[in-house]
Amino acid sequence: MTRLPFAPLVTAIVAVGEVAYLVCVGAGVIWPDVFGMKAFFPTLLPGFTWLDPVSFLLGFAEVALYGLAAAAVAAFAWNLVVDRSARPR
Repeated sequence: MTRLPFAPLVTAIVAVGEVAYLVCVGAGVIWPDVFGMKAFFPTLLPGFTWLDPVSFLLGFAEVALYGLAAAAVAAFAWNLVVDRSARPR
């Protein structure tokens, strides 16, 4: 097995997270009472209030930080397993 490079993993996870954030915010704006985004986002994203420009940018930054943390954990765990399995016994 090969080691997992950190930068491409962060890029992919953050990009998917940001697209999902934009889709969810858009759905919350179009259908405000259907998906419950007004209650969900403040629970998930500290400091987020529905929906002013500063809060939107704060949510965007927090999603990126969550993606960075997820990629760090995933890459660390994967590379740890790869390194341990590659050692001679």
